[in-house]
Amino acid sequence: MSNNDTIHDNFIRSILANKKMARDYFKNYLPAFVSKRLNFSTLTQLPDTYLSDDLKKSMSDIVYSCRRKDGKDAVKVSLLIEHKSYPDKYTSIQIGGYIFSALQKQVQNREPLSLVIPVLLYHGKGKWQYRTLTNLFENLDEDWKRYLPGFEYIYNDLGALTDTQVRALNNKFLTASFLALKHSFEKEWLESNAVQLLVLASQGPINLQKGFIIYLYSRGRLEEKILNSLPESIKKNVMNTLDIYIEKGRKEGMEKGIEKGIEKGMEKKSFEVVENLITELGLSDKQAARIAEVSETFVKKVRIALRKKK
Repeated sequence: MSNNDTIHDNFIRSILANKKMARDYFKNYLPAFVSKRLNFSTLTQLPDTYLSDDLKKSMSDIVYSCRRKDGKDAVKVSLLIEHKSYPDKYTSIQIGGYIFSALQKQVQNREPLSLVIPVLLYHGKGKWQYRTLTNLFENLDEDWKRYLPGFEYIYNDLGALTDTQVRALNNKFLTASFLALKHSFEKEWLESNAVQLLVLASQGPINLQKGFIIYLYSRGRLEEKILNSLPESIKKNVMNTLDIYIEKGRKEGMEKGIEKGIEKGMEKKSFEVVENLITELGLSDKQAARIAEVSETFVKKVRIALRKKK
């Protein structure tokens, strides 16, 4: 997962790890067949993750358990968050691995098998065609298809929704977040709509507001003219959040610079020590490395540098 993907990933995880946000998301975006049969008052986030190391490179998951209204069983509703900015026709294979990994973990934990409903949330640039595993096999006779695992997944493409449809959400913070995600690759749109988005987001929990402010800043930049046009009721929170975030970034940058400077200085000092041990005392690589407390590889590099000087 790239650094850019990590920004999106952390933002979405922080939102949907909030129980109220997750409940409103499920109520609005799960198919009616599913949402009408779930008792959302029993929604509980689980610490489980069903991702293999390979899947973690491109996906992250948030797992919730929710009992059915008929009381017969608890369904694990799993959010698979996909951040690729281009279509990937083989995602159904990744999801299949996720489903079987989840079921295998339930067996290992000696739990009754619970249905896993994967939800794929996508907000990338490219248009994504929904494909099941069977769709990947072209011109395959029906008799052969019986040997393929059959499953579907819920596909939620924010890019396929109009802004009006997103604004129809009854959760204002979720509306602001999904609009920001939907337009996350459109810097001008984010900047021209920043005030409205921040006003909507101000109706969410304070900890999520801070994450939203930082995400919006990282995607579109919040210039002074935007900040000055904010209502006084939210300007202070936005300004304080950005001040802390920017100062933290500056401090981390300075610390990294100092560390690099120290490392560079130490390396230079070590180079001089090894150079003297070689030229003045004629020590071997092993002897020079032991006395200077460096690796023999470093001593070899010094010798090569000395030859180039001649």
